[in-house]
Amino acid sequence: MDTEFFQQFKTFITKNKLVSFNDKILLAVSGGADSVVMAHLFHKLGFSFSFAHVNFQLRGDESDGDEHFVRNLAHQLNVPVHVKLVDTKAFAYEHHLSTQVAARDLRYAYFDELCQENGYTRVALGHHLNDQVETFFINLMRRSGLKGLGGMPLARNKFIRPLLFARRSEIEQYARHQGIAFRNDSSNDGDLYLRNKIRHQLVPPLEENLPGFSDALASGMNLLKDDAELIQQVVAEKKQSLFELKGEENHIQVSELKKLHPLHTWLYYLLSEFGFNSEVLQAATEAVLNSESGKLFGSRSHRMVVDRSEIIIVPLAQNQVVQTNWIDIDQTEVQFPVHLHLEEIENSPQLTIKVSNNMALFDRDKLHFPLLLRPWQQGDRFVPFGMKGSKLVSDFLIDQKISVVEKEHVFVLVSGDEIIWVVGHRAGNHSSVTEKTLKVLRVRNS
Repeated sequence: MDTEFFQQFKTFITKNKLVSFNDKILLAVSGGADSVVMAHLFHKLGFSFSFAHVNFQLRGDESDGDEHFVRNLAHQLNVPVHVKLVDTKAFAYEHHLSTQVAARDLRYAYFDELCQENGYTRVALGHHLNDQVETFFINLMRRSGLKGLGGMPLARNKFIRPLLFARRSEIEQYARHQGIAFRNDSSNDGDLYLRNKIRHQLVPPLEENLPGFSDALASGMNLLKDDAELIQQVVAEKKQSLFELKGEENHIQVSELKKLHPLHTWLYYLLSEFGFNSEVLQAATEAVLNSESGKLFGSRSHRMVVDRSEIIIVPLAQNQVVQTNWIDIDQTEVQFPVHLHLEEIENSPQLTIKVSNNMALFDRDKLHFPLLLRPWQQGDRFVPFGMKGSKLVSDFLIDQKISVVEKEHVFVLVSGDEIIWVVGHRAGNHSSVTEKTLKVLRVRNS
């Protein structure tokens, strides 16, 4: 088995031309089984490489233990090691990101920095087949297109994933047989994050009832990836005729867009590079088709204005405050424009269901994701919790004696077309918890 696994690794990186002995290789090593086994395999093949490790300071002593382990492994294999200590939570707060996204951005930024400073031509990441399958379901829940459903690329620019052929169990078995020690990340044990729920609750029964499921899905994902690449080529050609660059702004004529069918799909491929998600693009599609004017949409990096004659896409200034945010199904924290904590809990008779200014409870299955967090607007209506009829948010704020200055900092949480919470003030009746509720989403404003 061990010899077979090693040969599979060797064949995989050779067949896919992932790396050569002329490359200067950087291995991303967290201390987990996947990256540690990857390091031993590269070492066994005779490659020269260095380690890169980021201590995110998210798990206290456990994070420091991971760093210590990686340093010792580098010493054992006699390879250089780069380590960076980062304050992930502070970075997330400063840049208005979730903790998970902040950690990812910090990690890749560090890899890019090391490549520029040291001339690395390949960065090897330890993602494996199980990660790929989990990514499929995550992107499916996020309504990704073909590109997202195709999963993580085997190689993109300098980044490579030489373990995508292997299952997690095969990697860990190889480690045990070879006497290779590795670290366990305790955050992988619970079901707080969507990826963990998929890993622990969804995939095992599929594998049990459909033998070979993961392998078949991975093969199908490769076909989707090929389809996405073909579409990208067509879209790239169309962009040349559609986009007119004026300074930093991209202008697109609505009359030309209306010739494209299906328009939502075209907009997804044309505009997703600017950070607009599927929900935003669906709303933009309706605005174009209905000839609406002055519609404004946002992403983390850009603003999009839909007028009757054209769409204008403008990059945000570096210090510009983002006023809207989309909350995905698996998010547990939102840093901007207000700080929210989200937690899914089981409904039970013991659960205290009460109205609180800074906490709201919702029937998880009645919500339409992604949720939209935005400033309140004139004309907004909602049904305050405990009432039957709807009320203008403006009237509600007057009744609550909210000052003009304070009103500028009031946000609403929206599910579909319904305001479900005037954040920090009053939850709405829509999607409220009842005795029939199975899953409760608890949202706290801090």
